[in-house]
Amino acid sequence: MDREQSTIIKGFAILFMFMYHWTNIEGIPQIINALERSINNASHPISYFLIVSGYGLYCSYNQGRMTWYYLIKRTLKLYLAFWFILLFFVGLVASVFYPERFSLSLQTIIANFSGWRWDYCHFTWFLLTYILISLCSKLIFRIFDRISVLATLLASMIVFLIMSWIISRYFDSWLQWNYWAYHPVLVLQNLFPFLIGAAAARLTLNGYNFKLTRLVGKNALIVLLISATILIRGQIHTSVANPFQAAFISWLVLHLSFSSKPKHVFMELGRMSMYMWFIQGFVAVEMFSECFIQLKSPILILLVWVIVCFVISYPISIVINKITKYFKLA
Repeated sequence: MDREQSTIIKGFAILFMFMYHWTNIEGIPQIINALERSINNASHPISYFLIVSGYGLYCSYNQGRMTWYYLIKRTLKLYLAFWFILLFFVGLVASVFYPERFSLSLQTIIANFSGWRWDYCHFTWFLLTYILISLCSKLIFRIFDRISVLATLLASMIVFLIMSWIISRYFDSWLQWNYWAYHPVLVLQNLFPFLIGAAAARLTLNGYNFKLTRLVGKNALIVLLISATILIRGQIHTSVANPFQAAFISWLVLHLSFSSKPKHVFMELGRMSMYMWFIQGFVAVEMFSECFIQLKSPILILLVWVIVCFVISYPISIVINKITKYFKLA
């Protein structure tokens, strides 16, 4: 998986994220109620991002580029983008269109800006989990290199299943209100897809070729397989299938041969995916849902939502890139 392929996979993942959160727009569940559960089942996006991150970070670790300074710079760049978007929507847009929508108590501000809580936008719950996994990745890979790939994947899968059971059993009654317990559970649960990516990188660097020559460039067949996977996944009502689906679809995407225009679209979506992730909840869920519902058509609502978030992401990405270059975080 090269940088271009990983960016394309992130482009696919951000579209899945929008589909997954689609039914959270006020009024949408009533419009597409029959499809809601299948859409939610089939479009979990987090595992895709973790697989790509695990792959890329392991390559950096293997090449000797993963210093603590490197990891801290990545974290600060991510936080800068997050803080900028929070200030823009919570501090500026909300003050004009939705005054008093968000609590501005010091405790709430600190909790949300750190990622400890997500009162301002529930879609950002994954931020601190991702940051903690990234910051610990050097230690994780040191342990990983001492164990076989198979043993690592089996052990992390067992932990994933246990944590998933704990969340399904205790989330509503207790876990969601006790962040000191919830965050460690989320980190342990999400190590599995992260280590799938790291395992793929380790095997690739050792000369293993994941691609099937007979499948490369057969776009019609690949799209059919991806579609079939999504349809089947839509009927499986458990989140434990998410990493397996993400790994299989990511593997299929590696075999696609893109023409210039579709490739450009997915590359741009992948490049803007981090900003779109932070922006999406504010644009159509926390704010302006009534505007989107006026579009009537669920497909049109989804399309406009993606386009609006993409357009907003562009100037924000330019500002963040300038800031990170100025402070030498790039």
